[in-house]
Amino acid sequence: MKEAKRNYYVNTVIGIAFLVTALSALVFLVPIDWIDFSSSMTPTILGVDFGVWQTLHKWGGIVMLIGVVVHQLLHLKWIVAMTKKVLPLPRLPKREQPDPTQIKAG
Repeated sequence: MKEAKRNYYVNTVIGIAFLVTALSALVFLVPIDWIDFSSSMTPTILGVDFGVWQTLHKWGGIVMLIGVVVHQLLHLKWIVAMTKKVLPLPRLPKREQPDPTQIKAG
């Protein structure tokens, strides 16, 4: 598989997982008046059981985390190269070496 296509799929999975996680997070913020307590043993929001929203949120976050880790690993060489350019390691000043012909034996 070509690199661009692989990156496309990884980024698409991350994007979908983000949308699922974000939508479920917003559902948790709805006013209590919007929650239907009458339809079943557990409350529903937008016609979906509250437990399902929790599960979607949890697994969306896990998939997103795994996707981001895979994304970072796929781009590790680039990240290291850019970090070296942006934050170069400090170099120690060169020490002058004594001239061996000027050293007197004891």
